[in-house]
Amino acid sequence: MTTPSSPGGPVFAAPHAAPPVGAMLTPPPVRRRGRPLGTWALLLSIVATVLAPAVGGFAAFRVARGSGPAFFEMPAGSFDWRVLSPVRDLVLLGEVAFWSGTVIGIVALALGITAVVKRAATGAGIAAIVIAVLGPIVFGVLAALALGAGLAAAGTGGIAV
Repeated sequence: MTTPSSPGGPVFAAPHAAPPVGAMLTPPPVRRRGRPLGTWALLLSIVATVLAPAVGGFAAFRVARGSGPAFFEMPAGSFDWRVLSPVRDLVLLGEVAFWSGTVIGIVALALGITAVVKRAATGAGIAAIVIAVLGPIVFGVLAALALGAGLAAAGTGGIAV
């Protein structure tokens, strides 16, 4: 197969003109988009898993230590809520720690799932999901240990609140 020839000689493409002065000859550098969603989820999950249980554990220890003697004097099988009245401010602190940790943990879990789905900082998002799921377990274990330690301190003649 032969190529057709033109009567005036070889065929070339249209003439190429140089770009105007000041024109960019290379494409602009790819701007890396920030991906704070997974990072925020990770930070919030750490707050919900570490800070909230620490405050809750502190409050649980002080509540048990402050009202421990009254716990030991109650008959088995009954509970009188009035034993908590001397330490009601610490009970409130424990409640606030629990509920704020719950809300922050749910937000961290939602942000972590969103980060994984949008592929924005996937590693941080997965870590946030795992840490946020472990948060309630950490809170429960730490509160139970602190209550036991507080009751033990109150039972051995520890100083009450």
